[in-house]
Amino acid sequence: MKVADDMDPRDDAGTAPAKEKAIQDLEERLLSEQKRHHEDFRQFAYAVSHDLREPVRMIVSYAQLLDRRYRAQLDGDGLDFMREIVDATQRMDRFLGDLLTYSHQFRDMGQPLETVDAEGALEGALLTLEPRIRESGAQITHDPLPSVPYDFAQLNQIFRQLIANAITFHGPETPAIHIAATDTGDLIRFSVRDNGIGIDPSYQNQIFGVFKRLHGREYPGTGIGLAICKRIVEQGGGQIWVESAAGQGSTFYFTIPK
Repeated sequence: MKVADDMDPRDDAGTAPAKEKAIQDLEERLLSEQKRHHEDFRQFAYAVSHDLREPVRMIVSYAQLLDRRYRAQLDGDGLDFMREIVDATQRMDRFLGDLLTYSHQFRDMGQPLETVDAEGALEGALLTLEPRIRESGAQITHDPLPSVPYDFAQLNQIFRQLIANAITFHGPETPAIHIAATDTGDLIRFSVRDNGIGIDPSYQNQIFGVFKRLHGREYPGTGIGLAICKRIVEQGGGQIWVESAAGQGSTFYFTIPK
């Protein structure tokens, strides 16, 4: 049997740079396509939420005007109907506003991250939530938090949403919330622990979906806050999850690569 001639080692040396170039070109095309889809979705969501909010607010305004002017002429059913109209349109307005916020949570993956002070981001969130904290009497504590490579506004958004949720879904006791961070080597793992009503384990993955709500209208919100957190965290290369049991409080964790 004739043995094939040995391959010239220079062939491999010549094809290696070509393969690397092809891989690089593919990665650049995929990144470009991802950016295009993100931008298309952002523009679509902005157009839908922005254009729909105006007529929704118009309905709210005229319903409130009718209620003020003709309240004396309405019977009990009429007043109930008017309240339902105003309540439904106000909820729709909040829904569209949250959709707009969700559509903005796209980060340019080619943009370098700056080192930000996590305690500063937390303090900004607490300042925004100060009226709700005062009203609820919530006790909020935290360990020393490190600086991390992240977007300051997005880290602020995560803290704000998780703390707001802990206040909203409190149990019979005064809300008690604690924020901590652990260096695991490659990651910083943040935690937000509360003493609220907790979450049944069977629903703990579902709550991060867009517009997913486990409770009825007795609790405010549109069910998009945790989806926003998930999008921010995963775009930054991290993960977010919750450990909880019904009636036993919840601890939300999210990670940031170092």
